[in-house]
Amino acid sequence: MLERIGPRILIVRLSAIGDVVVTTPVSRALREAFPDAHLTWAVEKKASGFLEGNPYLDEVVVWDRPRGARGMADVVRFGTLLRKGRFDWAVDCQGNLRSALVSRLSGARKVIGNTEAREQAARCYHVRVPRSATDLSSRQRCLDLLRPLGVRSSDRRMVVTVSDTERNAARDALEAGGLPAGAGYACLVPGTTWPQKHWFEDRWAELAGLVQERLGLTPVLLGGPADVIAAERIREAAPGRCVTLAGKTSLKTGAAVLEGARFTVAVDTGLMHASVAVGTPTVGVCGASWWKGFQDYEPFALVREPMSCSPCLHRPSCGGQFDCMRALSAERVLAAAVGLPQSQVQGSRFKVPGSGFQVPVLP
Repeated sequence: MLERIGPRILIVRLSAIGDVVVTTPVSRALREAFPDAHLTWAVEKKASGFLEGNPYLDEVVVWDRPRGARGMADVVRFGTLLRKGRFDWAVDCQGNLRSALVSRLSGARKVIGNTEAREQAARCYHVRVPRSATDLSSRQRCLDLLRPLGVRSSDRRMVVTVSDTERNAARDALEAGGLPAGAGYACLVPGTTWPQKHWFEDRWAELAGLVQERLGLTPVLLGGPADVIAAERIREAAPGRCVTLAGKTSLKTGAAVLEGARFTVAVDTGLMHASVAVGTPTVGVCGASWWKGFQDYEPFALVREPMSCSPCLHRPSCGGQFDCMRALSAERVLAAAVGLPQSQVQGSRFKVPGSGFQVPVLP
């Protein structure tokens, strides 16, 4: 490993998967400002995949935290492990009590955090950075935490690297799923951990049929192990051909599948953010989640129904009706996808830069 002589800086963003992707611009900004710094990222195992191959980091320290574990002992053990890094600075980009404690227990000489951190986490910080009242971008809020280090950046590009090995694995997974080499496809990502973020399975099935019938593209369902059963139901209900890779790829192989897609339609989940990060035109189907934080994505279309209760986050007031998502039709979502830059049906061929996938475009 290259010997670094500059400051030793710890980035703390433990979870969730999508939030880790959102925070990746911090790694680039720090490396550009401090070429000789030793940059370490502390992250939970479930969210660590998208940090693999990040060219701006020297080290990723993974916390294999037991599912549901909340005990202080686990936090202390992980903080003790991080102390070996002898950090000058720790930047808490998550802003809850667990991440703040990890930042402080890391032994960093100075800990930076947000003035609006949750669960009184701000008590753990040496330096508190106020949030912008006008710029709601989640990525910019992370970048603004670097100002006490003299770093002012507005480069919000997310960092998810895809290797040739992962592209080959993506091709293999697609072919194993029944998609011939070189065939055009669109990714559909229906699953997330919040029930109130979900769109309805019958809408996904209808959208899958429209994607094939009108655009001549095969819909490919992506998701994690918890999404397998729902994805299979959607596949069975969809008219025509539909491939499911839910639970069959790693995070990085999933990113390679997204990279080769003509476009992606997703609810607010890690793969939605990864799709934007790898440059694929993406439609976000959103209601309850903090859509205000990523409405600045590009190429991106946000499909949502304006309602006074949106976003409700973890406090839905609709009694399980999910009215904001129910108002969104498959036709409306398809129209948003067709309207994205690079996803118009025009020309004779379309190639996603750097993906190796040749995608036919209907005349």
